[in-house]
Formats: sequence, C-alpha cells, structure tokens
Amino acid sequence: MSKTLLYKVSLLLLSMVLALLVGFWLGIGTWLAFLLLLAYGTFQLYRLQLLFTWVKGGDQVSTAFKKGLFSELVEDIDSVKKQGLAQKESVKHQLERFKTLISVFPDGVVILSESNEIQWFNEQASTLLLLKKSDAGQIINHLVRHPLFTKLLGASDNGAGVVIESPASVDGWTASKVEVRVMPYTKGLRLLLVRDVTKVERVNQMRKDFISNASHELRTPLTVMKGYVEMLLASSMGDNKTVDHSLKKIDQQVLKMQTMIDELLQLSKLEEGHRGDTDTTLSLSNLFEQLNAELQTLAQRKKQRLTFDVASGCSLKGDKNSFLTIMRNLISNAIHYTSDAGDISVSWTVDQEGRGTLSVKDTGEGISERHISRLTERFYRVPENNLMNKGGTGLGLAIVKHELERHDACLVVESIVGEGSNFKCLLPAGRTIN
Repeated sequence: MSKTLLYKVSLLLLSMVLALLVGFWLGIGTWLAFLLLLAYGTFQLYRLQLLFTWVKGGDQVSTAFKKGLFSELVEDIDSVKKQGLAQKESVKHQLERFKTLISVFPDGVVILSESNEIQWFNEQASTLLLLKKSDAGQIINHLVRHPLFTKLLGASDNGAGVVIESPASVDGWTASKVEVRVMPYTKGLRLLLVRDVTKVERVNQMRKDFISNASHELRTPLTVMKGYVEMLLASSMGDNKTVDHSLKKIDQQVLKMQTMIDELLQLSKLEEGHRGDTDTTLSLSNLFEQLNAELQTLAQRKKQRLTFDVASGCSLKGDKNSFLTIMRNLISNAIHYTSDAGDISVSWTVDQEGRGTLSVKDTGEGISERHISRLTERFYRVPENNLMNKGGTGLGLAIVKHELERHDACLVVESIVGEGSNFKCLLPAGRTIN
C-alpha cells in the first residue's frame, strides 16, 4: 500500500472515530458517521468523474489531482499519456519522412488497407494508374479494372506481380505496360508498387518476334540442305568413306539445327500465351505406355532400366501433347545423362492434400547446386555434363517450364553430385483425379 493511500485511509478512520464520539455525545452517532461516509463517497465519485474526463481528452493535469486519493494514479497516467504522445509524434514524423522519400521514388507507390481502400499514393502512381486526390478512400480495383490486377489483390502470395496495360494507355502501339506488385507494409496495410515496364516489354516482344521470324526463315534453307545431303549420301553408296563420314556429320548438324528451330518456335508460341485446352482428362496409364513404347529402345541401347510406376485408374487434367512433351524431355535427358546400366524410374504420386507429382529419377552423375536455378534458362547446359553429351539444344527444360506453367504447375529439381537427379513436376490438387 502506498504512503498516500495509507495516509488517506488513516485520515478517514480517524474522522469516523471523531464523528462517532461527537455523535454519541449528541445522541446521533450512527447517523453522523453515515452522513460523513456519504459525503466522502460523493466527493470521491465527483473526483473520479473528473479523472475519467481528463483521461478521455484532457491535456493537462488538473490542480484537483495534485493531492488526494488519486494523485499517484494520475501521475502514472500522465506519464503514460506523455510517452504515448511522444511516440505518436515520432511515428507521425517518420511517416512524413517516408512519404517525402516515396514522393521522389521513381516507381509508383500506393498504401492500401486490408479491404483495398486507397490510403495514400505518390505522384508516380497517380500518373501510371490515373489516380486523383479525390480517389483517397476508394477501393482501388474499382478504379483500375483488370482481371489480373483483381486476382493479384486477392492472392495470398505477397510479393507476386503481374504486368498489365496502364490505364494511361492511348492506343495499341503507344500502350504503356506497368508491373504491379503487392507487398506487406504494417498491420492492416499493404504497399502496392507500380513500375513502368513499357520499354522492357517492347524489347522482349522484339526479341520474341526476331526469334520467331528468324526460325521461320531458316526452316526452308535447312530443309533444302538436308534434302541434298540425303541425296548425296544415297548416291555415294559408300564409295568414299571420308565423304560419307563428312556428309553424315553435316546431316547430324542439320538435324540438330532443325530440332532447335522447332523448339524455338514452340517456345515462342508458349511465351505468347497460347494455352489451348488444358482441362482434358488424361489416363496416366495410357500416357506412360506411349512413353515406354517411344523411349524404351533408346534406354536399352545403353542397357539402362527404364521403369514406369502408376496405379491403374489414375488420371489428371491437362493437354496430352503438353505432357508428352514434358515427359519426353525429362526422360530423354535422364537417358542421355545417365551412364550405361543405370536406372531411370518414372512415377506418379498424390499427397494427402490431393497435389500430384510426376517424377523422373535417375542414377546419373547429378547436378551441382549452383547450376540448378539456371537449368530452365534458354540454351543453358551444365558445363560438366555438356562435355559428355553435346547433342542437346539447351531448350528442353525451358519448354518443360513453360508447358508446366500452362497447367499452373512447376518444376522442382533435386540432385546430388555422384548419386543422381530427381526432376519433379508438381501439379495443384485441381488437376489430379484418382
């Protein structure tokens, strides 16, 4: 018990004793004590009301609280209030500094509430998204209408981004593209980052157009070359072994270039977003049987054991040609980069949440961890493995990645040098049927 409270209780008890003594002397002891308690209680209730009013909105401590029963409590509350005001001023100052910094930031920034209401935005965001000062408090996807943008706002993957056409676009060629990302900010708030990617998108489109056009133009001369090489091989009939060997080398390289061109054209179509029908029900048993018939001979040439493991009745939703392309690339790579008499197993599993995994596991040389993140880049080949096998184009895994993205799936690579690799195609629950 504090000294102030002890003093007040002692004073009250002494007053009660004196009131009782005086009251008994006057013959009204009980009534006098009751009246004293009632007056004291009324007075303290009045002071308590004043205290409540001050706590709710008062700025300074009233002189009525300098002494009395609530003096220490008021001092503690006043200290907490001052600390709170200091923290509030500090946060306000930091927020102003943040807004000043963001106002000169080259990208657009919008502060959103959890319900996507606009709290604040800088000038760049105003320019890129055509926002006005009067839009504060509005729901942003009512002002920026785009399916991908609306989907992004509702996604739980913080940091994900989409590229959409800016509301400030004028026409087809001069249409500006913006990349929009949503990031967590503070409790109850999110940051919407907007970046102008028009030039980057145009360069990417020019690159895609160049690859597509160049590939189309190269198909005709390569076809002519291959035709003449085959004609020369047929006419020589083994008369000159040196010439035959040279012609066969030319034929192999022409075939490799044709394969590369076909894969480049396939990649171009995938990057352009040609999705096709990805909801056809596919029997995995039939799919594995077809792959086994196509690739078993290639594995047997190297005395490898190629096995397929899938339960009967398992199916998935997708495009058949896409999954044949995916599995052909993965199994062919496993065969090429696994030594003679090695093992390659292809399997299908479904976890408890209904997600499916197509797995191609081999006992090859394995891949160093530093290369794994780059395997799906165009023309990237692991230098160590490339010394052993120079027949690939470096485009197979890039195609696999894009084909899987068409099906909302992804590729995960697990590998240990000297022990082998496991290429896993992870499919969402919505595509598995058991």
